[in-house]
Amino acid sequence: IILKETERPIFTQADLAFGNLGYNSLDLMLGGKLGKDKNVFRFSLYGSNTIRERTDIFYDPNLFNVNHYLPFGLDTMLYLDNRNYRANQPPSDSFPKVAAIPHESRLLGINLNWRGVHLTYNRMARFDHMALGISPLAVSYANPSNRLAEYMETYALRFSRKRPKWVTHNTISAIRYRIDNTSTTTYVFDKLSAATYRAIAANSGMLSDSQRTNILRNIYRELASNERYTVGNGIDLRFESLLNASLSSRIFLDAGVMVNTSAGTPALSHYEIPIDIRVDGTTSPNVVMPYDPSLGSDLVGNLFAQLVWKGKRLYVIGCGSVNYSVNYGFVPLPRIGMQYRLDSTWSVRANYSTGIRRPSLFARGNTYYIIDLNDPIISVSPSRADATEKINAWEAGLRYSNRNVRAEGIFFSEKVYRMLRPGAFDQEPGIVAPWRYGWDNAPGLSMTMWGLQGLVGITNQEVDIRGSRKRTRITGRTELFMQYTRGKEWLGEERRLIDDVFNAPRWQFQFRTFFTVNKLEMMLASNRQTSVLSKSIIYRDDYERKVVQERYPVFRSWDLMLRLYLSNHFLLYFNMQNVFNKHYSGLDATGTPDDLLFNPQQGRLIRFGINYNMN
Repeated sequence: IILKETERPIFTQADLAFGNLGYNSLDLMLGGKLGKDKNVFRFSLYGSNTIRERTDIFYDPNLFNVNHYLPFGLDTMLYLDNRNYRANQPPSDSFPKVAAIPHESRLLGINLNWRGVHLTYNRMARFDHMALGISPLAVSYANPSNRLAEYMETYALRFSRKRPKWVTHNTISAIRYRIDNTSTTTYVFDKLSAATYRAIAANSGMLSDSQRTNILRNIYRELASNERYTVGNGIDLRFESLLNASLSSRIFLDAGVMVNTSAGTPALSHYEIPIDIRVDGTTSPNVVMPYDPSLGSDLVGNLFAQLVWKGKRLYVIGCGSVNYSVNYGFVPLPRIGMQYRLDSTWSVRANYSTGIRRPSLFARGNTYYIIDLNDPIISVSPSRADATEKINAWEAGLRYSNRNVRAEGIFFSEKVYRMLRPGAFDQEPGIVAPWRYGWDNAPGLSMTMWGLQGLVGITNQEVDIRGSRKRTRITGRTELFMQYTRGKEWLGEERRLIDDVFNAPRWQFQFRTFFTVNKLEMMLASNRQTSVLSKSIIYRDDYERKVVQERYPVFRSWDLMLRLYLSNHFLLYFNMQNVFNKHYSGLDATGTPDDLLFNPQQGRLIRFGINYNMN
C-alpha cells in the first residue's frame, strides 16, 4: 500500500547481473517502516549471492620455471621425489586446476532501528580456490578440490541518545570467524619446508647426496605429503562509547573509550586430517600433526579525547589517546592539525599524527620455532611476533575550491619503526639455538617515505545541444589524481638499505570522468602506475634464490560503466573492468617468499545487470 509518493511503508531493491567467466550475482533487499513521528520502527532484510564459474589465468612460462624459485642452492632434483609436484610438460598441464566453481560468496543480514536503538546481524560465507597467486613449486596447482571455506557472523547493538548540546553512541559488537575443516591445500615445498631444511642442513655440516635426499623426503612427509587441512576459529568482542559535545559556539569535544578482546586460532595449515577446533584452542582429535594449533588472545583498551576549535578562518584540532594492550603495554598517540582559509577560495592545512600496528593473531600464529632437528622427526612449534609497529606521518596542503572546480596539492611524509614483515628467517641466540621462521619486527627505523599528491575535480560541466524538435543536455564531472613517491627501507637485523619502497610506484596517475546524456550515464576510469620494486630481492639474500625480475613493469588499466535509467526506480547497467585485458605483474600477492613471480591479476570482466530500487 502506497499512501503517498514519498511515504512508502514497504520498499524493495533487487539487482541481477551476469557476465563472462561464468559470473552471476543476485542481490535482494526488503525494507519498511511502521509507526509515525518519533515512534517509527524501520527494518530491512537483505541478501546476496555471487558465483564465478571460471578464473582468468594468464600463462607465462616464467611462472613455472623451477630455477626461479629454488632456495639454498638446491637443484631441480628436489621435486622428482615429491608426488604433489606437477611438471609443466606439456606447458598447458601447468594451468591451475580449479574447482567447478572457483569462487562463491553469500550474505544474509537484518537491520532494525527504533528510537535510537540500532540492531544489525550479518551472516557471510565465502568459498575460494586455493593456491592462485602462490608459486606452483610451493603449493600445487594440480588439485581442483583445494579451497578455503570461510564463515563469519557479525552482531552489533547500538544505543544513541541526543540532546541539544551533546550526543552519545554506545555500541556492543561481536564477530565470529571460522574456517571449515574441509578446507585443503596441496603443498609441494613451501618456505616453512625450506626453512626446516636450512635449519637441519646448517646443523648437520657437509651433506652427501643421499643424506640430503633423506632429509628432504622426511620434510615432505611431515609438512607436505598428500592434501593438508586448514583450521581457524576465533571471536572478537568490542565495546565503544562515544561522546560528541558542543562546549561553545566555537569549541567542540569528541571523547570516548573502547575495549576490545579477541581470542582464537588463526588460519593454520599443514594438518594431515580434518580437525575440529574450538575458540579455546581445544581440538578433536586431541593429538594432531605436525604441530599443535596456536591459541592467541589479547585485551586492548583505548581512551581518547579530541578538541576542535572552529574560527571564522582558522580550524584547529588536537587529539590525544592512550592505547593499552595486555600483551604489549601502553602507547600514547598524539595528533594535531589545522586549516586556515586565506579567502573564500584558497585555504592551507597541515597535520601531524601517530599510529600503531600490533602483530595480528595470524602473524603470531604463523611464526614458528624449529626446535627439534633430529632426523627423521621434525617438530615445528608456533611462536609469536612480539613488538608494536609505530607510524609517524605529517602532511601539508594547499586547496582551491569554487562552485565548479576543486584543486589540491599535498606534500606528505611517513616513517615506520619496527615494521612487521613476513618471511623472516634467522637463528635465535641461546645454548640450544632454535631457528625462527615467519613474521618478525625489524629493529629501529624500517621505512621512510615522502611524496607529492595532486587532485583536480571539475563539476557541473554542461553542454546544451538544441535541435528543431529536441533538446539534448550533457552534464558531467571529471576527477584527476597524481602521486609521486620516494622512500627507503631497511631490512633485517643487519639493516640492509634498499633505496626504494616495495610495491610503491614512483608515479601514479588516476583519471575518472562521468557524463550524463538525458537518461544515459557513462563513467570512464583509468589507472596508470610506473614500475615498482618487488620483494624478490629480499629472497635473493635470505634464501639464496635467483632474482629474475627486480621491478614489476609499467601498467595501465581502463574501466567503463554505462547506466540507462528507464525510470526513477529501474535501470540497466553495463560494466567492463580492465577493458583492454592487460595482464600485469601486480603487487606481491601474499607478501611472503611463496609469492608467484609475475603474479597474474584479474583479466577483463564484463557484467550486464538490471537494478530495481523502490526506496
